[in-house]
Amino acid sequence: MEGSQIGFSGRDITLLLIKKATEIEGLEISGIMGKKALQKSLYFFNLDQGIFNFKWGDYGPLSGEIQQIAEDLESNGNIIVQGIETKKEGAIIKNMKFSSENNPNFAEIKFPNEIESRLNEVIRFIKGKSPRELELLASVHYWAKKQEALLDEYTPDYIFDKLTDLKPDAGFTLQDVKRALETLGSSNYL
Repeated sequence: MEGSQIGFSGRDITLLLIKKATEIEGLEISGIMGKKALQKSLYFFNLDQGIFNFKWGDYGPLSGEIQQIAEDLESNGNIIVQGIETKKEGAIIKNMKFSSENNPNFAEIKFPNEIESRLNEVIRFIKGKSPRELELLASVHYWAKKQEALLDEYTPDYIFDKLTDLKPDAGFTLQDVKRALETLGSSNYL
C-alpha cells in the first residue's frame, strides 16, 4: 500500500519521520534509535493512515516495507547510520539521522498538515523512550487491539499471556503491561 491515497510514498513518510527525529532538541542523542524504534514509531503513525502493512514479528509489530525502506535509505546515503553501544554486552543500536546533504530537495516537499501533525504527535510520544519501551508499547497495543476486535475489550492478563507465549525471553511483566496500557491510554492510542 505504499504511496496510498495521500500521494506520498512510505519512503517519503519514513524519511520525514527520521528528519523530525534528527531535529529534536533536548535529547542526548537525536535521530531514530535503531530499526526497532523506527518500526514502532511508524506503527503508531500508521494506526490511522494505513500506509504500511504490519504483522507480528520477533520484536512486536513489523512491516517488511519499512525494513526495506530503511535498508534503501541507508545504502543510498539518505540517512546517516551511527553505531551506539548499549548496556547489553556486544549490542549496538544503529542510530539513524537525516542527511541534509544527500536529500537537497527534500525540504521543498510540502506534506499535508495531517501528515505533519501526525508525525509530530508520534515524535512527542517516542521522545526519550528506549527501543525496548517502544517494543513493549507497540506489542501491548497490537494485542489489545486484536483482543478488542474479538471481545470488544482488552485485559492486561490476556496481553501479558500473549507476550509471555510469543516473547518468553523478553522478560516483560504484568506490571509492565499495565504501565504500557496506562501510557497508551493517556496518549490516546487506546
